[in-house]
Amino acid sequence: MNWKKGLLAGIVAGIVLNVLSFLFGMLPGKQEWYASMFPQMMNAKGLAAMFASMFLIGIFMGIIYGVISDSIPGSRTKKGLVYGIIVWLLAGTMWPVMMIGFASAYYWLTELVVGLIGYVIAGIVVAAIYGKK
Repeated sequence: MNWKKGLLAGIVAGIVLNVLSFLFGMLPGKQEWYASMFPQMMNAKGLAAMFASMFLIGIFMGIIYGVISDSIPGSRTKKGLVYGIIVWLLAGTMWPVMMIGFASAYYWLTELVVGLIGYVIAGIVVAAIYGKK
């Protein structure tokens, strides 16, 4: 395991996850819904915590990839794609599944799809930076 590559890949993945989170947050109605359901998230502390958590997820993705990359078959891109799906299944489906109890299908389905896209892109970025074949 190369800690430096893992940390660098994780930092970049954290930045990617934050950018994608911001862009996908612009989907119609999402900001208004979150502001009405979770007003405490829309202040500076809540937004900072949200960005920090996405950044930490990226760092963990980079570090853990170095440990499990040899067990994922395929080329670098395929490894990243599979790794992103694994992370999405383990972490990215939790929030949308919890939302089923109190949100309309539009919100939890978009969170599910947006999470899949974000984690797959982050996984590919991590694999590309980590570089191991």
